[in-house]
Amino acid sequence: MFIILATLIGGFLLSFIGFGLLWSGIPWHVQLIMILPFLLLSYGVFRWNKGSMWSCAFIFIGAAPLGILISQFRDTNGSHLMPILVVFSWIIGVLAGYYWGKLS
Repeated sequence: MFIILATLIGGFLLSFIGFGLLWSGIPWHVQLIMILPFLLLSYGVFRWNKGSMWSCAFIFIGAAPLGILISQFRDTNGSHLMPILVVFSWIIGVLAGYYWGKLS
């Protein structure tokens, strides 16, 4: 139960940091660096929970509310492409951390 709560909180806090970077005016391509904290959180949770895929899935659930909100924004060209790519990079980070944990 503690692991589920920790992953939900971790996913939400990382998405909150990503939202803060967006709000402070950091360029979109720099925000793609948020892939690294999601990768490390996913890897750490996977190793801590002895290889459970469900623990990594709760990172998605924790990050989903702000991820959906961020994807509604528009970039300077008026498209939704960059916000969707930022949220998609979070998903790639979680999946890469899971895969990295599987390999180790």
